[in-house]
Amino acid sequence: MPVVLPSLQEQEKIASIIIWWDKAIDKTKQLLAFKIELKKGLTQQLLTGNRRFPESKKQDWSEYHLGTLFSERKEINRTDLPLLAITSDRGVIPRDEVDRKDASSENKSKYKRIAPGDIGYNTMRMWQGVSALSSLEGIVSPAYTICTPKKHIDALFASYLFKYPPVVNLFYRYSQGLVSDTLSLKFPNFSEIKVTIPQLDEQKKIASVLDTCDREISLLKAQAEALKKQKKGLMQKLLTGQIRVKGD
Repeated sequence: MPVVLPSLQEQEKIASIIIWWDKAIDKTKQLLAFKIELKKGLTQQLLTGNRRFPESKKQDWSEYHLGTLFSERKEINRTDLPLLAITSDRGVIPRDEVDRKDASSENKSKYKRIAPGDIGYNTMRMWQGVSALSSLEGIVSPAYTICTPKKHIDALFASYLFKYPPVVNLFYRYSQGLVSDTLSLKFPNFSEIKVTIPQLDEQKKIASVLDTCDREISLLKAQAEALKKQKKGLMQKLLTGQIRVKGD
């Protein structure tokens, strides 16, 4: 098979450029993995009180039923609001941004309103940690339960607490059903669950630390994807001669 090649010096230069991009991608992935592990460790330490802020050490943690911390939002007949979806990895997003086909009914009168600051969870999959804090106002499927935080709980803190494996295990234990496919955690059962949490000011500090971790992780993921796209574009141009480089 005949191929068109540049001089050996130019080949080496092209290879060194591509290798440099590979190294940048690898270093970004390594940093991303480190940040994910760091967040995992901080989550475990901060949500259990093993690590405290100096100014908060004198404040005791208290036990609450979730029904004391949240009320259930049951508003329906808000077809004037946009349709949203609650996802485990992307949060609450417009329904048209979800890849899967929209199987919802045309009649949205029984769909539930969710407001900024609410936490929505999949009633059938809360035992898998499918919940999210909303920054949007809209309506979601009746398959979701909408929780509105009260005065003793910070919504962002609660959103991290609800993803913490020991708490997700509580959701599993309080879900009702014979097999996994039928497990359901409705608000009355959800409200019976007990959690031990710090006072509101410490909740907000913990949430801020974890939110910063998430933002750093998101930036690194975006950076890794950008480097991959740049490498692909460079390879297409360098290996076809659209862009030429001079050998030493």
